[in-house]
Amino acid sequence: MALSYVDKAVIFLLPIIVLFFFRDKTVYVSIEYIYSITIVLIPLIDVGLSTYFFYQYRNSNDHNKTVETFKNVFQRLYLVISFLGLFAILLNLFVFEYEKFIVFIVFRVLFVLVTTFLASYYRLINEPEKVVLITIVSNFISLSFLLFYFFFDYDFSLWLIFAGQILFSLFYFFKSFNLVFLVKQSTVSFNKIKTVLKGSVMFSWPTIIQIFLIMYITNYGKIHALTNMPIEDGVLLSLIQRFSMVIFLTHSSLLAYMVKSIYVEKNILGINKSILFKYLGLLIMTMIIVMLISGIYLVYNYDQDNVQRPIFITTLIIVQTFMSCVYAYLELNYGRENKNIIKLYLAIFGAVLFFSLLMFLKIDFLEKIAIAMFISTFASLLLSVTILYKRNYKLV
Repeated sequence: MALSYVDKAVIFLLPIIVLFFFRDKTVYVSIEYIYSITIVLIPLIDVGLSTYFFYQYRNSNDHNKTVETFKNVFQRLYLVISFLGLFAILLNLFVFEYEKFIVFIVFRVLFVLVTTFLASYYRLINEPEKVVLITIVSNFISLSFLLFYFFFDYDFSLWLIFAGQILFSLFYFFKSFNLVFLVKQSTVSFNKIKTVLKGSVMFSWPTIIQIFLIMYITNYGKIHALTNMPIEDGVLLSLIQRFSMVIFLTHSSLLAYMVKSIYVEKNILGINKSILFKYLGLLIMTMIIVMLISGIYLVYNYDQDNVQRPIFITTLIIVQTFMSCVYAYLELNYGRENKNIIKLYLAIFGAVLFFSLLMFLKIDFLEKIAIAMFISTFASLLLSVTILYKRNYKLV
């Protein structure tokens, strides 16, 4: 558990360290851009394999065989995506340039892809600490490079923050290549691979679309920060969203602790009042802390005459993050009912509202993003509460 907190702390702090050590706002916004592109792409590239892995494991008569099958399928999927990533890099370098950060995006995608799958794999074989060690080592390699360059006053390069991720992605590529093509340990057939991947897509497609829409909306501003807003606005948006990650991390930790109690609630249409109020209380406390941290940042970085706009933007982003966490908490109830399709409809509703607001609001891009995110999340939360009420959910 302690390792997990260290891991999350380093992941959270790395981009902030770059901003405050090297004072390069464009580089910081570029890092957040790369991270955001990756988060949006992963649900589509992963094809829901990690989620489907748990489902098949639970329903399997031979758990060991299921684990080995999925590991072999993932290694082949990883190799295919790696080669596609290499092709994208070569195309970008030698045919036409369409993305100047393509190398970092490809390796970031590969790193998140493999660590996401390995998190499921090691959890199922009762060795969850191994994937945490992988991410800790990878991120500490990057942190070591950053500190070395800072203390010896060397010029910063984006390679520094992605060094550990690139090294592990290459290591896992060669390991997979060796096992699949040289050692040939596995006898998994092409038909079996096709069956697993097809089953994964069919099982996960509503969740894939839902997560893609939510991630795209959440990261829309950071994706367009370099091209559609002044660099100061890009830093404000990216940094406040990074501070707000503390709310999301609190939400994730609470959910991991409470999810079993939520799912074993005997009354399927009952929302446990005690658990809900504890969750909301701790999340509200975290939101207040994030507001205080953000307030300190604003006071020290903006003149008193110019701080009203940043305060307005900051408040919208932080409260939107809080609402999106509560929204996700309530969505667990649809899973208990096996009504995940409702989550997809809610995500589509939120996306339509978000992009409609972007189209019709005639204000500065940053305000437009903050207001559209806030209103679409608030409306989705209200609609979700209304649906739960109409389905006769009660606090118990």
